[in-house]
Order: sequence, then structure tokens, then C-alpha cells
Amino acid sequence: MTTGRARIRKAGRQPVARAPGDRLAVTVMTISHGIQHVYVGGLAVAYPFVVAQFHVSYAVLGIMLTVAGIIGGFLQGAAGLLRRFSTRAVLGAQNAGLAGASWLGAVAPGFVVFGAARTLGGAVSWPQHPVGSAYLSQRFPHRRATVLSWHVAGGSAGTVAAPLLVSAVIAVAGWRWALGALGVALLAGGLLVWLALPRDSAAAPAAGRPEAAPVPLRRLLRRRQVAAVLAASTIAAGGRGLGTLTTYIPAYLRSGLHLPTLTVGTLFTIVVAASVAGPVAGGHLADRFGRSRTLVITYLGGAAALAGFGYAGGSVIALGVLGACVGVLAYTESPLLQALFSDLTDDGAARTAFGAFFALAYGIGSLWTAIIGWIITAAGFPAAFATMAGSFVVAAAIIQRLVR
Repeated sequence: MTTGRARIRKAGRQPVARAPGDRLAVTVMTISHGIQHVYVGGLAVAYPFVVAQFHVSYAVLGIMLTVAGIIGGFLQGAAGLLRRFSTRAVLGAQNAGLAGASWLGAVAPGFVVFGAARTLGGAVSWPQHPVGSAYLSQRFPHRRATVLSWHVAGGSAGTVAAPLLVSAVIAVAGWRWALGALGVALLAGGLLVWLALPRDSAAAPAAGRPEAAPVPLRRLLRRRQVAAVLAASTIAAGGRGLGTLTTYIPAYLRSGLHLPTLTVGTLFTIVVAASVAGPVAGGHLADRFGRSRTLVITYLGGAAALAGFGYAGGSVIALGVLGACVGVLAYTESPLLQALFSDLTDDGAARTAFGAFFALAYGIGSLWTAIIGWIITAAGFPAAFATMAGSFVVAAAIIQRLVR
């Protein structure tokens, strides 16, 4: 039997098997992920205005986002139940549902309805990560880090597009019109997936092996290295890009440092623009030099960048430089961790394995949103960013010690 350590060493050393539609598959999946992130990034820019209009605290916002995150996170564990449905059907329906959630939030008369709309968004957005990552990891078994990094980079590219565009709409017409526009973009993304994503049947068998019964999920989760990766992912959620950072960086710049709206949009755009390049570079390095080693370096560098960003004060230049570092490093850990997890579980059913991964990483990890919101209310934004940095350090120690 091939051990997890041997699978990690072998990963990336075999030639890439190309099939018709490979380029289109990566392109469509990346664009779909990007449009979904337009929704998340646009909401992050709108949160300070929602908090001000409905007169709630960031602790309350954090609780609402935690509820939405837990629901969406744990629903990802159901990915294995959708084996009968094609990836394009699942993700197309997801984007259409997100459009409806965005429009409901746009017309919300109060925070309760807005929170319900955001929770609905969490409940329908869950398939993108487990279903999309399983689709790509099966289709490109020998270049998982690279392809999954492109998937994440596409999400970051969507987040890049959101801040300036949404900030401009908010400045002209208000946050409600901005959410309405996000709904239109999401509906377009759903149509793209329905019409253009190649069928799942084109995916190659994992690691070039003949077909065999997949290892049950329970046995996969009992593996020491798999448990270590899941623990690191849950802990590192304290500083994860799509989560605490996307939520609280605009809030820190607007409510903590009282910067103008367009300045907030510009700085947040710098962060997420850097988050496009970071995963792509990290994926290539991980496939070439080793995924666990690259991940540990990324965690430690990301921790230093997060701590510096939180204590940079009101210097726009310092915030821009440190924000770029945060974007490059903090957003890179997710695809590297996914590739490492896929290496260790590639003898199981991909959707089921990734469903468990994202359910734990984003379900339990969503508790961090409430924790960080409480820290902001009790001790301020710098303390919150120091906590985010600490979560990366602990995750690096786990990977370094248990996954080699």
C-alpha cells in the first residue's frame, strides 16, 4: 500500500496527461469561482455601511457571519451525496441561488432580514469548494497544487474586481444597489457553468491507477497525517483569506482607521490583487519543491505580514506594502493545503473527501469569525490581527511536526 509520505514525495514528478477540454475546464471553473468571490468581496466592502445603517456592532455582525459560515461549512460535508449530479449542474444552480440571496439582501428592511439573506447565501454557496476542488484534483492528478492554485487565484481575481467596483457603486447609489449588481454577475456565472463546463466523465482516474473501490471516509480520517492537515486547516482559519481577512480588512480600514471609502477600496484591491499572484506562484513551487515544506514557509511569512498589517497605523504606504504581503502569503495557504490533503486521500472518493475537508475547515473554522469579531469589540483591530497571525504559527508547527 502506498503511504501518505510516499504519495507526497511522488506528487508532481509524473508527466501531465492532457485531455480534450482540459484548458476549458480550468478556465470555466476559475471564472465561476471568481464570480462567487465577487459576491463575497462586495459584501465585505458593504459591511461597514450595513453596520452603520442598522446600528449593530461588529460582534453582532461576527455572530451572524459565523452562523452563515457554520451552515455553509458543514453543508460541504454533503458533497459526496451529490455524486449523481454533474459538476456543472451543481455549480450552476449554486450561482443562481447566490444571485437570489444577493437581491434579498439588497432589499432587506433591517438587519434580521439582511442576516437571513447572508445565511441563505452561505447555505447555497457551499458546493464550489468541495465539488470544484474534487473535479480539478481528479482531472489533473499530477499537478494538483498548480491547478487548485489557479482555482483559488480565480476566486481572488473576483475579489480584486469587487472592492473598487462596489465602492464606486456605493459612493454613487448606496450599498443596496451594489448588492443588486452583484446578483446580476452571479446569475451570469451560473449560465456560464451550465453552458461551457466539460462533463465530469472527462476526469482521469486518480494517480493513473486502475479503478478500485475507494477507501471509506472513516478510514481516511483515521490517518495521522490526514488528521494533522485537518487540524492545521481549522486552526489556520483564524487568518484565512476567504473568511476573517475578507470580512475584517475593509472593516479595519474603514471603522478602525477611518480612511475614506475609495481609499479603503484601493487598499483592499491591493490585498486581493496580490492574492491572485500568490497562489499561482505557490502552486508551482509546491509541485516542484514539496507541498508541506512550501506550506510551512507560507504560514510563517503570512503570520509576519498579518501582524505587521494590524500594527501599521494610518500610513497608507505601509498599509499598501504590508497588504500586498498579506495578499501574497495569507491567501496561498488554502490551495497548498488542499493539494496536500488530496495527496493523502487520493485513494478515497474525491467529493466525499473534499466534503469532509471543507466541512471541518470552513464549518468549525467559521467560529473564528465570531472570535475575531469579539476581539475587535473588546481589544481593537491590532489585537485581532495578532491573533490571526498566531493561528498561522500554530498551523505551521502542526504541519512541520506531523506531515513531512
